[in-house]
Amino acid sequence: MTARNQIKNGGTAWLAWLAAAIFYFYEYFVRVAPCVMESDLRKAFDASASAIGFASGLYYVVYGPLQIAVGPIYDRFGYRKPFYAASLLVLIGCFFAALPGGGVGTFAVGRVLMGAGSAFAFIGTMYVASIWFPRGRWAFLSGLTTALGMGGAILGQVPVTGMLRYFGWRGSWLLAGAIGIVVAVLLRFWLPPEPEGTAQRSAGSAGGRRGRHFFLSLGSVLRNPQTWLAGCVACALFLPLTVFADFWGVHYIELLTGATAVQAATANGMLYLGWLVGSPVVGSLSDFVGRRKPFLVGSCLIAMLLLLLILSPSHLPLPLLGFFLFLLGIFSSPQVICFTVSGEHNAREVRGTAIAVVNMAIMLIGGVMQPMVGLLLDFFAGTHTGTTSNYSLTHFRSAFLVLPVAMAIGLLLSLALRESGEEAGQ
Repeated sequence: MTARNQIKNGGTAWLAWLAAAIFYFYEYFVRVAPCVMESDLRKAFDASASAIGFASGLYYVVYGPLQIAVGPIYDRFGYRKPFYAASLLVLIGCFFAALPGGGVGTFAVGRVLMGAGSAFAFIGTMYVASIWFPRGRWAFLSGLTTALGMGGAILGQVPVTGMLRYFGWRGSWLLAGAIGIVVAVLLRFWLPPEPEGTAQRSAGSAGGRRGRHFFLSLGSVLRNPQTWLAGCVACALFLPLTVFADFWGVHYIELLTGATAVQAATANGMLYLGWLVGSPVVGSLSDFVGRRKPFLVGSCLIAMLLLLLILSPSHLPLPLLGFFLFLLGIFSSPQVICFTVSGEHNAREVRGTAIAVVNMAIMLIGGVMQPMVGLLLDFFAGTHTGTTSNYSLTHFRSAFLVLPVAMAIGLLLSLALRESGEEAGQ
């Protein structure tokens, strides 16, 4: 599609992006909902922190590897059918997690289904953007899409805390599934068809030749050290979300400040709010100055210092903790630049694969780190059956030390990245 046609069809372009982004908003909502249910789930299943962390983390374990397959699926079938099928998987996963009499295994299966469907959300939204918008808007739309996901994360914590009071954790998952039905209907009837010619090119690229090209492209991306550096830095900057905000943060805030569940969820949501504000701003700033590396180096350093403050033995009042979490969100949000860096350091014909590899790494590490923190909690608490009273503030601080350590590693690796601003301007 030419730039002139993209401008002419601007209303349709924004409609397509918005419909896709709403699915990303919804999947982020179900992704983080277990954070405020963590104590309820352990009590209901009589399970340890590591068992619940593993079950919840399966979302990321499934989500990560599927990133490699999602791009070719969109290339082959376009975006309408995959988006609709993915939304069905997520809502079925919500209903599965709420099955009466189900145990931690049933909940785990539900998380697998949620992760499988959610794997299509972010890359699919960016795929839609790449079809309907000129290249100059992609970085901004990446940040805007991420910001919308953070809105879903906020909705998945504070309101869900209130839902738990009235419906319980099973009822909350049933309500999430009902919302998913609305999203699926929206995608089925609202998402506009691809521009003429796009689907035909996609279908024509199928076959053995295309399969060989895919593996050659993947090999090219994986052999590039800059891909790995960008992926590792992205993982470090994303861990405050996947480990702290997405699952363990609310309980830590309750122990640290004595806050109620609603207050703790609100403070935890400040980290998402920081991402919501920072993602589109930092994407635009990076494009404007034509530099990537300074943003990543500075964000890793400041995020590491903020994590050490949040985990310090000194008492932090709830408002100050919320402010620190907001700043942590701001200074970890430059993670979105890593997708651009990976794309810019790889050949144009494999940039989609490069972005998918980085997203896969982020989700796989997130899936590993959630249960790892649970294992560390069990180790420090000396328990295998985990109830709320088993885990003290000291146990959480000790387990959470993996976060500043990971950020320090990210800082060192970001220094090794080559600047890609000049390549971005070509």
